[in-house]
Amino acid sequence: MRPFDYVEPTALAEATRTLHEGGEAVRVLAGGTDLLGELKDGLVACERVVSLARLPGLAAIEPEGQGLRVGAMVTLAGLVEAPQLSGPYALLAQVAQGVATPEVRNQGTLGGNLCQRPRCLHYRSPAVACLKKGGSGCPARESPFQAYLSVMGEAGCVATHPSDLALPLLALGAEAWLAGPQGERRLPLDAFFSGTDGDPRRETALGAGELLTAVWLPPAPAGWRGLHRKERDRTAGDFAVAGVAVGCAVEGGTIRHARVALGGLAPAPARSSAAEAVLDGRAPSRDLAERAAQAALAAAKPLPHNAYKVRLARVLLARALEALWG
Repeated sequence: MRPFDYVEPTALAEATRTLHEGGEAVRVLAGGTDLLGELKDGLVACERVVSLARLPGLAAIEPEGQGLRVGAMVTLAGLVEAPQLSGPYALLAQVAQGVATPEVRNQGTLGGNLCQRPRCLHYRSPAVACLKKGGSGCPARESPFQAYLSVMGEAGCVATHPSDLALPLLALGAEAWLAGPQGERRLPLDAFFSGTDGDPRRETALGAGELLTAVWLPPAPAGWRGLHRKERDRTAGDFAVAGVAVGCAVEGGTIRHARVALGGLAPAPARSSAAEAVLDGRAPSRDLAERAAQAALAAAKPLPHNAYKVRLARVLLARALEALWG
């Protein structure tokens, strides 16, 4: 690993100023479970690492307005144990319980999970040039190692976003709270992932010098509850080949406030408006679950070696919906 300066700012303004002034030569350290691996493998190089460990308020979970503010430095283990994550919010704690291993959950953070880099083998190899590392092409398209790669929504790069926590947060309608040299801003979580301006080197809408400080969970509709499912090669400690988070309320036998979020299938986790449109206003049934799953994957364009993921995701989503209705 190349040497770098390590700083622990104690004020948010100091941290964002350091990031903005340093540009590409500065990296952010939250839990470190992803960044340190990138540095050791030579995937990134930097002159300075800015730790968020001493910034006040980033590790707190507290009421905010009618909802709940969850700091970006809350660990995954902290999410699992948080008494505030009850009722519909318990979905987030349940998903955190299934992320990686106990060691990673004790160290990894909410913000780090949302901002981690892709697990594509081609990106993770220092010997391979790719779009995310400033290369001119995507070698994954011609590779047989495509099991974890995108089947939909790609534009150049076919790596998928590995965050599990993004899915329950999307289903809960969460907002991302950012802070930077120009002040603070808030945006829907789906815009946080999709607002990259088509730049394959970015996975989030974070601008120069900006930090993710928290996510905000709005109050859930009455009677709303959610459920998460994922498929992975190994039963524990592995990233999702495909993941879904679903939620709704059922009033008088009719589905209301349907939310469907998909992960492991595209460069960004996202809600499926097509599936939600199929569900809202209709009575739960197996046929409806299958139609929603078909709608969610209708735009899929798999690679030569990962077409199986389309059927896998359809079955996973349909079964999740049926389990949700129970």
